[in-house]
Amino acid sequence: MLGVLLSSLIAAAGIWYSNNQIRDQLKISSQELGVAREGQITDRYTKAVENLGNDAIDVRLGGIYALQRIMQDAPRDHPTIADVLAAYIRTHADKPLREGEDVPADVRAALTVLAYRDTSHDDYFTLDLRNTRLAGIELQERRGRTADLSGADLRGADLSGANLRRAHLLGADLTGANLHGADLRGADLSGAHLRRAELSKTVLSDANLHGADARSANLRGSDLANADLVDADLADADLRCFLGGADLSGANLFEADLSKTYLRNATLRGTGMISADLSDADLRGADLRRADLITADLRGADLTGVDLRGADLTGADLLGAHGVAPDRCLGQCRSAP
Repeated sequence: MLGVLLSSLIAAAGIWYSNNQIRDQLKISSQELGVAREGQITDRYTKAVENLGNDAIDVRLGGIYALQRIMQDAPRDHPTIADVLAAYIRTHADKPLREGEDVPADVRAALTVLAYRDTSHDDYFTLDLRNTRLAGIELQERRGRTADLSGADLRGADLSGANLRRAHLLGADLTGANLHGADLRGADLSGAHLRRAELSKTVLSDANLHGADARSANLRGSDLANADLVDADLADADLRCFLGGADLSGANLFEADLSKTYLRNATLRGTGMISADLSDADLRGADLRRADLITADLRGADLTGVDLRGADLTGADLLGAHGVAPDRCLGQCRSAP
């Protein structure tokens, strides 16, 4: 009986020892595989970066797509590779395009990789495309995925005529950027910095500009139909554009130029429009409850059906305005005869 027990114990000890050996061997093998894999990624990265400096565009394109694949295979290297591609764009798109010239294919490819990257692996990376010349670039929705340029530094960039429909530009810095004639329909620009930006003839219908800073921006001739401009800062901006159905509740329109602007059915509840120029503006059916219209210029404006409850019209000029009863001003403003 004792012999059987001893035999069982020896057998169990042998199995335990063998299992430990196998476990140690597997651990060593796993470590060796990890080292080998890291070495392969390093080799692939080195080769891809070398290809970026090649004179042949097809080789450079191959390097860009190779880096994209490494970003997907090695999330830890994602921020570094993204930095490399952003630097590539800055150095290869730093000169204005000649008339009829398109953004080079390699720059378009690098920007596409960055615009549709998995931002959950960004870590410390911030997309820096300052002063780049990307006129006419196409970054519209693709296969259900939208371009993500949230938080990007695009100060002074030329994006005129660009297709950025439904793009994510949350918190992006577009100070002084040129977006003339760009398509930003349905784009998310909430919290974006658009100070002194050139946005003339830009399509921004259904865009989200909630809380955006667009002071001194030029939006003349743009389409902002049904856009969300709640709490946006548009002081001193040129807003001679289409704002039908737009929501500008709580926005700052101090000294903004809205002359001859279409604001039919727009929401301007609680909006600050001190000294704003609304002469000859079409405000039919607009909601101006609690709006601050102190010293605003409303000469010749159409205020038919406008809700002015609680609005402050102190010193406002309504000479020649239509659709507002003379007693509405309660002696505070100059009203239509």
